[in-house]
Amino acid sequence: MRLFRCVLVGGILVVAGQAHADDDPATEIRALKAKLKQLEQRVDDQGRKERQIEATANAAAAVPPAYKAAAIDPCPPGKICYKGVTLTFGGWVDLTGIYRTRNLASDTGSVYNFIPFAQSRNFAIPESRFSARQTRFSVLAEGDLNPQTRVQGYGEIDFEGAAQTANSVATNSFNPRMRQLSVELDRTDLGFHVLAGQSWSLNAPSKVGIDAHGVDAPGVIDFESVPGFLAARQPGIRVWQDIGPEFKIAASAENPQTSFFGGNTPAVGTPAAGPQGVINPNVIVNLTPPGGSFFNNANNISLNQLPDVTLKAAWDPRLGPYRLHFEAWALYRQMFDRFNFANHTIDTASFGGHINAELIPRTLELQVYGAHGALGRFTATPFPDAALAQDGTILPLTISAAAVGLIWHTTPALDLYSYAGLESAKANFMDVGTVPFGYGNPLYNNTGCNIENSPAATCNGNTREIRQYTVGLYDTLWQGRFGTVKAGVQYSYNQRFAFQGVGGTPKTDDNIVMTQLRYYPFN
Repeated sequence: MRLFRCVLVGGILVVAGQAHADDDPATEIRALKAKLKQLEQRVDDQGRKERQIEATANAAAAVPPAYKAAAIDPCPPGKICYKGVTLTFGGWVDLTGIYRTRNLASDTGSVYNFIPFAQSRNFAIPESRFSARQTRFSVLAEGDLNPQTRVQGYGEIDFEGAAQTANSVATNSFNPRMRQLSVELDRTDLGFHVLAGQSWSLNAPSKVGIDAHGVDAPGVIDFESVPGFLAARQPGIRVWQDIGPEFKIAASAENPQTSFFGGNTPAVGTPAAGPQGVINPNVIVNLTPPGGSFFNNANNISLNQLPDVTLKAAWDPRLGPYRLHFEAWALYRQMFDRFNFANHTIDTASFGGHINAELIPRTLELQVYGAHGALGRFTATPFPDAALAQDGTILPLTISAAAVGLIWHTTPALDLYSYAGLESAKANFMDVGTVPFGYGNPLYNNTGCNIENSPAATCNGNTREIRQYTVGLYDTLWQGRFGTVKAGVQYSYNQRFAFQGVGGTPKTDDNIVMTQLRYYPFN
C-alpha cells in the first residue's frame, strides 16, 4: 500500500513540473493537490475494505463446520426457529387393528404372561378390537450456547395411559402420558455429553452410538414388542464420552423399582397338599402411600435406597460398505425389604448386548439381542423380579432373554421382517417343612390347569418361558409435502410354558394378527 502511494505521488509531481513549465503555476498546483487528495481517499477506502474482508475470512475459519451451516441456514426446511432455538416436530396418528385367538383383554400390547391356560374361559374366547392409542407426538428443541456447546430438550407423549375414567364403552377416553422428557448438553469439542430427565434406560439398545432419544426396537406392531427385547423408560442421569469417531462409553444412574411376585401383596403358590404357605406378616417390600404423593395407590411402589447403575460401551465400525453396531452393558440393581425390625438388601448384576448389522448394504439388516440376570421388569413377558420366602428372604429370578430379527428393505417403500425371541426364568424357591414358597416350586398345584372353570387354586402355572415367532410387512402408501402414510400387518405365534408342578407342566399358545395404518404429518 505504501509503495502504491509513493508511485502515485511521484507521478503527480512529474506532471506538476510539466504544468509549471507550460501554464500558470499557482492554478495548476491547486488542481493537482485536489486530485491528490481524492486519490488518497480512494486508497484509504480500498484498504479498509481489504481489512474487513480479511477479518471476516479469519472469523469464518475459526467456526466449526456444523456451526457454519447453522449460520448460513439458521432454519432448515421443515423446522421452526425462534430466537436461536430450532424446533423439530415428530410423531404420527395411528389406528391399530387387533385379533387374538385367546382373550387377553389387552389393547395394543399383548401381555404374554397372561395368555390363558385351558382352565380359563378366556382360553376359548377370541378377541378383536381397534385402538388409536399408539398415536404419538414429540418435539425436539435445539440451540447452540456457543460454537462448541449445544443444548437439546426432548419431549414425547402417547395415549397408552388408562386412569379410572378410561373406558371402551361410549367415549373411549384414554389418557396422554409422558414417555420421555429430558434435557441434554453436548460439548462437541470434547466429545462429552450429559442427559437428565426421563428417557430410555441405558441398557435399551441403540442403532448407532449412544442414542439419547431413540431405541433400536424390533419393527413390529405389537406394543409389547418381541420377547427377548428388553427395555424400560425411567428418569435418571447419564453421561457418555466419544472416544474417536467409532467408540463411546457411558454410565447412568436411574430410578429403581422391584416387581415382586404377586404385586403389592407378595404371593405364595397353593400347594397340592398340606397347609397354605403364609408370608411373615412383618415383611414390607412395597409401600404405597394413601394419596397425596402423586402416585396411584393401586400401583406397586417398591422400597429402594440405591439407584440402578448401568455401564455401557458402543462400537460402530465400518467394513467397506457394511455398517455395523455392537454394544455391551452391565447393570447393578439392589432389591430391598424390611422384616423383624431390620432392613435387608440383596445386590444383583446383569449383563447384555446388542448387534445391528447390514448383511447387504441398504437391503438386508440383522438385529440380535441378548441378556442375562435379574431383569424381570425389563422383559416383554413380563416376569417378576423376585419372590419371597416365608421369612422374607428375597429370591431374585434369573432371566435369560434372546431375540434375532431380519429386515429386508425390498424397495424404498416396502420392508419385510421376521423375528424369533424367547424369555426364560430360572426357578427360585424355599420350603418350610412341607410348605412351599417362592417361584416355580414343584410342590405347587397344577392339577386344574387344563380343566375349564376349575378353581383358581388348582392352577398355579408359574410361567417358565415365553417364545414368539413373528413375520410382517410395512409399506409406504403415499409420501408428499403433507407427510407420509404407511400401513403394516403382523402375525405372531406365541407360546407360554409353565414350571412343572403337582399335576403336570401346563402350556398354552396364542395366534395374534395386527394391522396398522399410520399418518406421519411431519415426515
